[in-house]
This record gives sequence, structure tokens and C-alpha cells, in this order.
Amino acid sequence: MRSDSQALGFITGVLAPVMGFFLYGVIYVTDIRPYLELKEFVQDIFLGTRLYQSPILSLALIANLPLFFFYDHRDMHKAMRGVIMASFLYGIVIVVLWFL
Repeated sequence: MRSDSQALGFITGVLAPVMGFFLYGVIYVTDIRPYLELKEFVQDIFLGTRLYQSPILSLALIANLPLFFFYDHRDMHKAMRGVIMASFLYGIVIVVLWFL
């Protein structure tokens, strides 16, 4: 049974960058700065430094790309629209953080 809905695409489009954020955080604390912990990455680098918030969210947004193509492969066009809507929402947040 296929569930092709815009809500499904939007929810997964919002959650995929969150997983992408934590994946980037794990890569950051294991390879780039191995003396940090994931908690310090989130609190100090992401939440504590406004300069890094927009670029980190932009990198995390790449996680929507495989999701979009997964829905495309399954011909779930409404879910693809939901992923695009979630990406635009993240884009607005990124632009707002960029100018603040």
C-alpha cells in the first residue's frame, strides 16, 4: 500500500535534515574535532555561535535530496511536493539566520 500524501513528504522532509544535522555532527566530532563531544557540537558550535547556524543547516538540508529521489523513484509526486515545501521552509529559516 502506497501512501502518497503531501503531509508524509512534508514530515519526512522536515525530519531528514534533522538526521542530516546529527550525521554531520557525528562526522565533525569524530574526524574534524575528535576532542569534542556531540553535546558540545550542538550547544557550543551550533546554538552558541550564530555565524555557523546557517551553513550547518544548509549542509543538513542536503539530506532531503535522497529522500526526494526516493519518492521520485516510487512515483509519489505528492510526497515529492511535501519534501520541496519542507526544503523551502528550511530555506526561509536559513535566509533569516543569515541576515540576523
